[in-house]
Amino acid sequence: MPASVIHKSWPHKSWQDHDIARFLGREAPRYTSYPSAHHFGAMTADTYADGLRQMTSGRSIALYLHIPFCEQMCHFCGCNTRATKRYDPVASYVDSLIAEIGMVADRLTFRPQVHSVHFGGGSPSMLTPGDLGRIMEALHSRFDLTVDAELSIELDPRRVTLSKVKTYAALGFNRVSLGLQDTDPVVQQLINRVQPIELIRSVMRMLRDNGLTAIGLDLVYGLPGQSFESLQRTLAHVADLDPARISAFSYAHVPWVKKHQSLIDTATLPDTDDKVQMFLALTAFFEAHGYRAIGIDHFAKPDDELSRAYEAGTMRRNFMGYSTLANDDLLGFGASSIGELEGGIFQNIPQSTTYQNRIAEGLLPIVRGWAYQTDDKLRKAVINDLMCYFRADIPAILARHGYAADYLDADIAGLADFTEAGIVSVTDRVVSFHSPLKMLVRNVACAFDAYARQSDAQNRYSRVA
Repeated sequence: MPASVIHKSWPHKSWQDHDIARFLGREAPRYTSYPSAHHFGAMTADTYADGLRQMTSGRSIALYLHIPFCEQMCHFCGCNTRATKRYDPVASYVDSLIAEIGMVADRLTFRPQVHSVHFGGGSPSMLTPGDLGRIMEALHSRFDLTVDAELSIELDPRRVTLSKVKTYAALGFNRVSLGLQDTDPVVQQLINRVQPIELIRSVMRMLRDNGLTAIGLDLVYGLPGQSFESLQRTLAHVADLDPARISAFSYAHVPWVKKHQSLIDTATLPDTDDKVQMFLALTAFFEAHGYRAIGIDHFAKPDDELSRAYEAGTMRRNFMGYSTLANDDLLGFGASSIGELEGGIFQNIPQSTTYQNRIAEGLLPIVRGWAYQTDDKLRKAVINDLMCYFRADIPAILARHGYAADYLDADIAGLADFTEAGIVSVTDRVVSFHSPLKMLVRNVACAFDAYARQSDAQNRYSRVA
């Protein structure tokens, strides 16, 4: 890819052809759930227990385990985590996590088959090999993991050791996600995450040497101090590292939610116009290097499972971003973890100490969530198809959910501004999204969101850029 791909002033900005810049900078949900977590309300442990007892063995199940600890807080971080140099709090938390696994399994009326397990955080790489082994032993004792189950884990490359890598391989993990963010030393200093590219290379070599070849790299664009030149160097590094999958997230500056983000000087942040050009540049770069653009922020090689799921139509949008498996139920374990059952969404207590106290009392740590009502699942299906495939066959979705063909006509009419701008077309109630600015599909999805319309100062979303 020529160096001119990324530069400050492009002679022509095709994304402004239809004055669609006016849609950028608006707030909208990221739609990792419907409705957005902003709208969750109080939920009782009894309601969750009832949902667990009502689960049936014919449904596919995924597990998510949250490790809310890091050795150092990154200034840009939007995760539920806290920094600790001591391992004692982590070890104590692992005991509670294992206890919760047992408490949830005790309320099931069958032994479930599990198709995927994901460890997120925070930094799951903080776990010692012994503690990770204990957690996996607890899962195997209460669940049956299918032969082809995906076992994935998010890793901070600064905390990866050969002993840990050998443990991941021995325990059956087959997918790894590394937090790369940006390789420029200046940007790394500004976000409080210094990790030289030589370290990243070493960790990836270590993983591959031990059979962990399905590696994803997480990038972030719109970070403080990030320039077109520095992003170009980061992309060149990524191409050289040759991961199977890439996520390129837009940095969301939400200091009203994440107080530590106030440590970032907003004057150092790229503006909306710059972020758009960064997104277009990285998209062109990865596509030129053989990756398929998937969803609003993912790229995968043609033989990667995410590409195959896209082709098969089984890809889904969920709390972890994009999933290759259309799991019917998701069981969440750990502080702040979110699960989803047939009847609704359930979230654990976010604060790790309070979470552990609840577990010690023998109580399920559910504190908030959402009970599906009226047409929630219908709207969720429409939004999922838009976020995954940029197309929603409204008549087919309505028929599948038992609604009249004209049920969403008012919502479709709400797309008028987007159709006039050339962002969306509607033919026989089939909605298709066309803009190269794929993040704008979040705005389009809002037209079908019954709750985003009720947003106020207490329910603020991240900006679309």
